[in-house]
Amino acid sequence: MVSENRLSVGPPLSTAITPILTGPTACGKTAFALELAARWNLEIINADSLLVYRDFNIGTAKPTPEERQGIPHHLIDIRSPEETYTAAEFVRDVERLLLDLTLRSRRAIIVGGTPFYLKALCFGLWDAPPTQPAFRETLEGVSTQSLYEKLLAQDSEHALKLGSQDRYRLIRALEILEFSGKKPSLLEQEAKQRSPDPRFPLWVMDRPAQELEQRISQRIDAMLASGLVDEVQALRERYSQARALKSVGYAQTLEYLDQTPPRGRVRRPGLDGLRDEIQLATRQLVKSQRTFFRGLPHAQWFLFEQERLKLEALAQPLFKESS
Repeated sequence: MVSENRLSVGPPLSTAITPILTGPTACGKTAFALELAARWNLEIINADSLLVYRDFNIGTAKPTPEERQGIPHHLIDIRSPEETYTAAEFVRDVERLLLDLTLRSRRAIIVGGTPFYLKALCFGLWDAPPTQPAFRETLEGVSTQSLYEKLLAQDSEHALKLGSQDRYRLIRALEILEFSGKKPSLLEQEAKQRSPDPRFPLWVMDRPAQELEQRISQRIDAMLASGLVDEVQALRERYSQARALKSVGYAQTLEYLDQTPPRGRVRRPGLDGLRDEIQLATRQLVKSQRTFFRGLPHAQWFLFEQERLKLEALAQPLFKESS
């Protein structure tokens, strides 16, 4: 049973055990999830915040239509890039999907590693006020640096965690302070003290450092060969305000197109320099992802390919009746 003190968007609509397959970027979770889905007749629910956006394809390593053929996928391409999609919406959509799957006698696996999605699903949502459009309008003319300094003065722990460039989350943090009177860092700490939802076992795939580094290099080469630069140029022309353009791969490509030099280092000319920058940013992302996963008490780790059979054996009793 779900803990009574869980702050969520409503009671759970399904009690089915639905594992989350996650792990750092380029570890191979998408390919492995497709294998599991094909073997046990599963559907896949996306938990990657970038895959929800239409037209962000190459830089997100979004599964292609060919890869998705015959395996129902959910929560992919459901928003325009200039729209928002919150953790609360994600939780509501997952609950709705799980109920639908139960009614159809189907099973699913949740795949992806966006921290605020996984935290909301496993531990419930913060007890935070809804968005306040009028308050947000008062901040439109305030610089991002000023927003950061304001939050730093009121909740330094949360400000330092967000950093000085994430305007969207800085505004949300100030909004929470204004209308709840509580620090976001305190609300997050309270959420971490809850027990994880037993419906969502967390399976973390990982690879040895050198192997993962090689896979990252191969992925970046494949993205560049598939037209990442052209994709980013087209996305900027069509969705100039999209927050996803600030994500790893897209932000570095925009700097390359604008010939903006990186801070504190010299970029090699041409695509070699772009490749270097994306690799560095991806390496930093992997580090933060691993730190996040290690902070989740119910996470079960599997080193690939060495522990593939161990994970398959864990999945079999859950899914064998679906095949």
